[in-house]
Amino acid sequence: MKLKSRAADFRVRELLAPEVLQKKGEFRVYRVIKRKLTSLEAAEVLAQEAGRGAGAIAMCGLKDRQGVTTQYMSIRHGPEVSAAGSDVKIETVGFAAKELDSKDSTGNAFELVVRDLHTEELAALRTNLARIRKQGVINYFDEQRFGNLRHGQGWIALDLMKGQAERALKMLVAARSLHDDPRTKVLKQALWDNWGDWPACRDIAGKLGAHHSVFEHLRRHPDDFAGAFYHMASRVRLIHLYAYQSHVWNRAVADFVREHVPVDKRVVLESEEGPLVYPAERDLLPVAPDATFRLPGPGLEDVIDPVQRGLLADVLAGDRLAPGQFHIEGVSGMALKGEDRPLFVHPAHLRVRPPKADPHHRGAAMVGVRFELPRGAYATLVARRLVEVP
Repeated sequence: MKLKSRAADFRVRELLAPEVLQKKGEFRVYRVIKRKLTSLEAAEVLAQEAGRGAGAIAMCGLKDRQGVTTQYMSIRHGPEVSAAGSDVKIETVGFAAKELDSKDSTGNAFELVVRDLHTEELAALRTNLARIRKQGVINYFDEQRFGNLRHGQGWIALDLMKGQAERALKMLVAARSLHDDPRTKVLKQALWDNWGDWPACRDIAGKLGAHHSVFEHLRRHPDDFAGAFYHMASRVRLIHLYAYQSHVWNRAVADFVREHVPVDKRVVLESEEGPLVYPAERDLLPVAPDATFRLPGPGLEDVIDPVQRGLLADVLAGDRLAPGQFHIEGVSGMALKGEDRPLFVHPAHLRVRPPKADPHHRGAAMVGVRFELPRGAYATLVARRLVEVP
């Protein structure tokens, strides 16, 4: 099974709450259709077209670089913008009373092409489709949440929780990855080789256009690694904070499934973050239809359910962390917030087109899949679960 083989194979359309768009308002709203760009890169294009700084752009959430995505952005008193390029198209669609944020999105609609399917996967698809329509799937975080692993950085937030701020900073800015572009490779290698010589690192960063203020801070305050994080973009800090919090949730939920589901009744999806364990039948888990599992806050103090607290504490123990250490001190913009995350997610309007020959994979088939998900759920997991062979 292959996903995202081509950009047009993965289409995402952000769903705005119906009351958001208005005929008049303080904030102009734009529809942004992007291809192979991050949301932040697309926002920079909008900022240039509108003659504003990137900080003036607000949006409901970040979308993946892969695929073709449609999302909405806003600018206070923004001008009318119409732009069309090979990577991004922007059009003015109305107004809003306030700048867009995550609460303005009800979720996303997906249109996927799943390729390179073989006989067993097509048979599994027929069985799994009915089950997923009825039962949903466990609401794990998927690999898009864990770019830190893809880029070889490890768990930055975990290092900070352990008081290892220097290691966290070094891994964040200098850990090398097979996915680095040539310029980034040069930057990271130079920073790694000169680590500790802060004037040299500052000059390197200045020449290559990244992290100059981080190393200027260290030049003035050589041992203040926690303070240096203040000079990283807030979105970068939050990405790494949420990555570790999400990892802890995934591992605790996978352990919860293992405790209740016999081995021969499990379905396991492998991922870089760890195995994602599902029950073949939802009824094997002793939970209510609307069950939640706590995404933990500082010190696990907000986790009321003793079973969930125990599972989360066990995950932390595996990382040599006590529950009371599950927070970050001395680094601004990295405060944990807990929330109840639905244990299951139900794809709405789930439809699968009949299989047909895949022209890009000899002897294999492909199918089109359409569905909608609430904000924070992962379409790639739904697609993988659909074709997973028990």
